[in-house]
Amino acid sequence: MADPSRVRIGGPLAPFAHGFGEELLRQGYRPNAAANQLQLMAHLSRWLGAKSLDAQALIPPTITAFLADRRAAGYRLWLSPKALAPLLAYLCALGAASPPPA
Repeated sequence: MADPSRVRIGGPLAPFAHGFGEELLRQGYRPNAAANQLQLMAHLSRWLGAKSLDAQALIPPTITAFLADRRAAGYRLWLSPKALAPLLAYLCALGAASPPPA
């Protein structure tokens, strides 16, 4: 999927999806790369929703659990905390998520 606007995001991160997509493009992400980041966001949002969590729950243990579940589900890409760095930076800048501990 090369068009970021076609990625549908539900769950607790949905309100941030449009802005995140725009920010990725503003930073120079190519449309395909931005769409990939939004697909990762969609998966994380579904996972958070299934666990009744929101963006404030995005702390290291939660991120580790999500990535472990992602691996267990057979995903082969975007399996490290580095993959979530753009999203977490965006959410932290908005005050929607807590910054990681120093």
